Amino acid sequence: SRKKLPAIIPIALTRVVLLAIFFALNGCSLFNSNNINSRDFTVLVTSSDPQIHVAQQQWQVQQGADSYALEVVVERGADYWRWIMLNNLGQRLATVEAVDGQVRIERLHSHPANQLLPALIQAWQLGYWSLIDLRAANPHWDFSDGGGRREARFSGILRASIGYQSTTANPWQGSLSYTSGELRLLIHSQPLN
Repeated sequence: SRKKLPAIIPIALTRVVLLAIFFALNGCSLFNSNNINSRDFTVLVTSSDPQIHVAQQQWQVQQGADSYALEVVVERGADYWRWIMLNNLGQRLATVEAVDGQVRIERLHSHPANQLLPALIQAWQLGYWSLIDLRAANPHWDFSDGGGRREARFSGILRASIGYQSTTANPWQGSLSYTSGELRLLIHSQPLN
């Protein structure tokens, strides 16, 4: 019995190490993969807009003194959305998608943007979803829209301000600026469909 014990320990240790490597490689997003709540914001997984929007977007993110550029390819249909986030070298940082009522995040490379995913998803949805969808998601949110601006308030407190700079009425073509207490985001969007 004592002779078998030393042989079992390396096998068990090997299995633990292999499991850890598997989880680390299998989806860098195993931990907190669906923890994307951001300050009472309900992440939307559907849209009342039946049109499919596909766009290539350049994002300039500023949080405090940190600033960086991202390339994000986005697609949104009525019952799904997804985006692929790339750094300025073209490396895929993350893939985020909402399918079958679930939001899935796959983080591929370490980058400050991966820590900001809840806020970035919130900013993207506050800027590109219809007011009907946003208001239906959570009754504590209130929105005003007009004159190329949108304001988002939670329980009466201003949480975000969005300014649209577009030559058309289509926010998917043109630029928007998003400002909240957490970050500042400039998005330039070019439709691909």
